[in-house]
Amino acid sequence: MKLSPNTFAQLRDFLSHEYGLFFEASKVTFLENRILPFIEKLNCIDMNQFIAKIKEFPDQRRELLDALTTNETWFFRHPRHFDILREEILLPLIRARQKAGPREISIWSAGSSIGAETFSIAITVREALLDLPGWEARIIGSDISAEAIQRANKAVFSSKELNLLSPILMNRYFFPQSAEGFKVKPEIRSMVAFERMNLLDPWPNRVFDVIFCRNTMIYFHEGTKATLTERFFQALVPGGTFFTSATETLHWKGENAFEKIFIRGEYVYRKRTHGRPFVLYRFRTPADLLRALNILVKHNFEYQLLNIPQESPNQPRKAIFIAKAFQKKVEEVFANAALKASRREEVIRQ
Repeated sequence: MKLSPNTFAQLRDFLSHEYGLFFEASKVTFLENRILPFIEKLNCIDMNQFIAKIKEFPDQRRELLDALTTNETWFFRHPRHFDILREEILLPLIRARQKAGPREISIWSAGSSIGAETFSIAITVREALLDLPGWEARIIGSDISAEAIQRANKAVFSSKELNLLSPILMNRYFFPQSAEGFKVKPEIRSMVAFERMNLLDPWPNRVFDVIFCRNTMIYFHEGTKATLTERFFQALVPGGTFFTSATETLHWKGENAFEKIFIRGEYVYRKRTHGRPFVLYRFRTPADLLRALNILVKHNFEYQLLNIPQESPNQPRKAIFIAKAFQKKVEEVFANAALKASRREEVIRQ
């Protein structure tokens, strides 16, 4: 049985309306391979009957979602994200809250699949908090797939899924291999809670310092992505950080709610806070601007590149914004490279 254009559209609309999942026409073969076994199993004569049975039987609905959303995953997938999490987010946050504030870190892994990403986050937090007493970490992993959540709660992984871990981290946080695989040790397992969640449903009333939602919103159409982005914004503390996959871009309606930050060779998003001091650097030529960007990347400075009005016809239409706290170090590396901005001014950005 093949999915006709009309049948495909009917199925796509159902999945989009009920679960927010969106599949382009190019995915028809993927859907056929995942859906047709269910149609045969339920003895359905057409798509209307299939949709009715899926709505009627929760177990079949869960199996269908598992078939449509389960992806291959592994620990520390895209390792630079975890370097950024530790060095640029957790360590500064810990230093600030050591002086004042709650000694708590909260992170949400949305679309956590079998838990590899969530436990990678927990290991990163644990490594950042070594030898610091009195801290509490709250790490939530959520996924629409009941099968994925069941697997995550077992906290047992294969050598392939753990391939990127160093021997030190393996010995520190996993029991020796058994017939099932490698089991997460209690000190990491106790940091994490998993829950089944449809991102289109109401969310619990809670906020996080960091949210990971990587390779999850790729399933949603643009309107759903924009709605979810606004909801993720509300679920972050002021100054909180949002991670997407390298191939995704956040979508939102109206005024920008996030700052897009380039750091350590990656883009991440940060929830705007009120009245943050920045230094704006303008450059006379595009070549000077490009040199400045290369210098900032080389020295791992966090920056924003934003559009501004031109003051002369040949001047770049973009300027670099640096947090004022980094001004002295940035100007030192610019000076060492014999690079001078054509204009520099302090600004307060909302």
